[in-house]
Formats: sequence, C-alpha cells, structure tokens
Amino acid sequence: MIAKFSASVRQYLSCRRLLDALPKWMKTSATQQGLMFGAVSLLSLFLMAAVTFVYVEHELSDQNSEIVKESRALIEGHGQRKVDDDPIEDDEILAVLTSGFILAGVLVSLLTAVLVVAMGRISQKRINRIERVLNAAADGDLSVRTGERYTHNDLARISVSVDEMLSRLEGSVAAMSDISSNIAHELKTPITRLRHNLLTLREEAETLKVTEQAPFMQELDHALADSQRLASIFDALLRISQIESGARRSRFSQIDLVQIIDTVAEIYGDVAEDAGMSLVVEKPMQPLLFQGDRELLIQQVANLIENALRYCPDGSQISLSCGQARESNQVWLKVEDNGPGIPDAEKERVFERLYRVDKSRTDGGLGLGLSLAKAVAGLHHGVITLTDRKPGLGVMVTLPR
Repeated sequence: MIAKFSASVRQYLSCRRLLDALPKWMKTSATQQGLMFGAVSLLSLFLMAAVTFVYVEHELSDQNSEIVKESRALIEGHGQRKVDDDPIEDDEILAVLTSGFILAGVLVSLLTAVLVVAMGRISQKRINRIERVLNAAADGDLSVRTGERYTHNDLARISVSVDEMLSRLEGSVAAMSDISSNIAHELKTPITRLRHNLLTLREEAETLKVTEQAPFMQELDHALADSQRLASIFDALLRISQIESGARRSRFSQIDLVQIIDTVAEIYGDVAEDAGMSLVVEKPMQPLLFQGDRELLIQQVANLIENALRYCPDGSQISLSCGQARESNQVWLKVEDNGPGIPDAEKERVFERLYRVDKSRTDGGLGLGLSLAKAVAGLHHGVITLTDRKPGLGVMVTLPR
C-alpha cells in the first residue's frame, strides 16, 4: 500500500514538473482549450473511421453470408453453376455506409459534448470562485482567498494574483488601521483634555466672579465652541472612514425602512416646528424590509433633515418619504424642501468632506453631513442623488433589497 502511494506521489510530481516546464503561451486557457479541441477532433475522426470500418465490415460479412447461402440454394435447386456477379446493390452499400457514419457521428457528438461540458465546468468553477472572493473583498472581508496554488493557465494565474493582492491589501489595511487608531488616540486625548481645561477655567472664572470682564468670557466661550467643533469634526471623519472601510457590513440585519422613517420623524417633528418649519411624512402601509445597519441609516436620514433645517428659511416645508421601486427590487427614501437649493455646479462637490457651498456662513455645520450620507449609501450598495425642485433641493437614496 505504501509503495503504491509513493508511486502515485512520484507520478503526480512528475506531471506537475512537466506542466511547469510548458512554455508560457501554452499556459493560457484559450490555448489549452484550442489544443484540447484539436485533440478531440483528431480523436473524433479516428473514432468515426474505426466505428465505420467495424460497422461496414460487419454488415458486409452478413451480406456475404447471405450471398453464399443464396448461391448454394440456386445451385442445388436449378443445377446452375453461374452465380450473380453483383448480388449486392449500390444503394444497399450506401445505406450501410450512411448508417455507419450516423452512428459514428452520434458517438463523436456525445463524446465531444461530455468533454466540452467538463472543461466548461472546470473553468466556470474557477471563475465563480474568483467572483465570490472579489465580492467578499468588496464587502470588507479581506481574509478570503481562492486557494489556487498553481499557475498552469491564465485563470489559475489570475486566482494566484488575486490572493497575493488581497494578502498585501489586508496587510496594508491592518497597518493603516493601527496607524489610524494611534492617531485617533494621540489626537482625541489632547482635544478632550483641552476642552476639559477650558471648562475648568470657565468654572473658576464664574467662581471668582470675573463676569464683568466680558471680552475674557466671550473668548473663553469661543474657545469652548471651537474645541467642541473640532472634536465633532474629528469624530465624524473617523466615523466616515470606518463606514467606507466596509467593516460595518458585519452588523447588517433585517430592518424596516418604514420604522426608520417613523423614528426620525418622531425626533425631528418638534424640532422642525420649533424652527418655524413643518415636516411632512409620506410612507406606505406595508413594511419595506431589507438588509442594513439601522443605526447608520437613522443617522443618514437625520443628517439630511438637519441640513434642510439648517439652510431653509422660516416657513419652509420639509418632506420625508419612502417607498419601493416598481421596476427593480429596490427601496428608496427622499428628503425634499423648498429652500434655496444647491447650484448645479456645486452638486458634485457637496459630497466632498468639509466642503461648504457658502464658506462665509457660520451656521454650525461641519460640511460632513452629505459625505456621511453618501458613505452610508455606498456601504449598503446604494446611490444618493440630488435633484433641483425649483425652488428647493431633493435628496434621494436608493438601496437594493
């Protein structure tokens, strides 16, 4: 048993060495399939000729036997010694040959079909494996691999290259994650300490009754506001980076878009009323279920509502709606207003981080609301689009179910 196993291993290794010694042009699937097709054609011709020969020879032997019997019967019955020189008709010979070729053609077709299907399935399995790995990597899982070890054709080389790429990418992402974590720790700690010191300073100033020094207190309040704004920007940037990395897909679960709309409407209905605006909600009666991150989607819709509240004048109407697309298996949500809108030239840039249309305004916005909304849509393989309502702005998020 051990000797047979050793012989099998040696034979396998010799075949591998032979394959590795092939020239590069023979290691492409197209060349290998062409060579295989040529070999199948030659085998088909050989098989067709062999089957035809055997079949015709068998039929002619039967015919000769019949001729001999008929000749003997004629001689014995009539006493004649002359036998028909051409007892077999040409049509019969042609019929025999035609039958032989048809039989050979059927066998060859079956053999060719079996080989082609087998080759196609092998190639398709590799392609499917590569596709699954790339889809998983796009979803944020960089640990997946095709498992291919040999490079005997182009699909195998692509598989090996994909594995090498993912290994390097996984290492780079891990290194960047470590760097980001270190930077986040090193920056967030002094920012938090700065804000804490400013708050302590303000409390001491109030204790010492320094309120008559208005410029000092104003500057202190400005410093507190700036430190809070800096901390908010820092947290938002880290959150967007985390979303864009795809790591949050592991938290996906089945959620209802209608419930998300209800939650946001319940939070911002009174806020819009206090700001002198109205929030109108339109939603279907049936649930809209799909896979997603509930927390991020609530934050996305909340950011869109806050943008409308921040930039629309008093008396504006904000519309929040959701539904299902009829043409495709998708759900959508819209936030529309009748405010000033966004110029067409700025609609592409508003998704950039920290970009503001009106840089002179000091309304407390961070310039990250639409960036985060776009990151959340991309995490769910969705798209976000802006439309001009004349007047006003419409923001539509489309998500696959």
